[in-house]
Amino acid sequence: MKILIICGSLRKKSYTRTLTNIVFDYCREKFAGHQVDYLDLGSQAVKQFRGFDENYGQETKAAIALVTNAEVMLIGTPVYNGLLSSGIKNLFEHINYKALDGKVAGFIIQASGPISSLQVQGQLVALMAYFRVFTNPRAVFTYRDQHFDKEGNLIDKLVEERLKRLAEETVGLAIKLKE
Repeated sequence: MKILIICGSLRKKSYTRTLTNIVFDYCREKFAGHQVDYLDLGSQAVKQFRGFDENYGQETKAAIALVTNAEVMLIGTPVYNGLLSSGIKNLFEHINYKALDGKVAGFIIQASGPISSLQVQGQLVALMAYFRVFTNPRAVFTYRDQHFDKEGNLIDKLVEERLKRLAEETVGLAIKLKE
């Protein structure tokens, strides 16, 4: 099974990256017999989508390959002005809608507060539905002032457990769909 963790934050100091790093480390340990990859949109330059006929650089092509080859995606996104990150939106613009049919995704949504979190979950579910990707209905929501200290470290151990559960359930869903 190919598992991909995606950090959709473009910021250098990122709460979302803290969360996706935890999930990546956990998946490498828990699913050691599987291929576990990490795509950090803050460090891997995915070119702005300008159409399928454009010739994109190697980094963009590598990111597209990671997404299209993954069977499970655990997608982390910050909430910006009630929307998912532009990095996530741009990444999926590069993907042919037929390439993800039947795959599975889970979501990690980091916001400053709870107001826009469900809205962004709805955006992610709609995006994945377009690609015919099955989604885990149980997302992990975190809030800057509630779950992190001033240095950006996760201080809520229950969130860490929820992240692990998200990974296990999402991979489990993919396994059940293959049966």
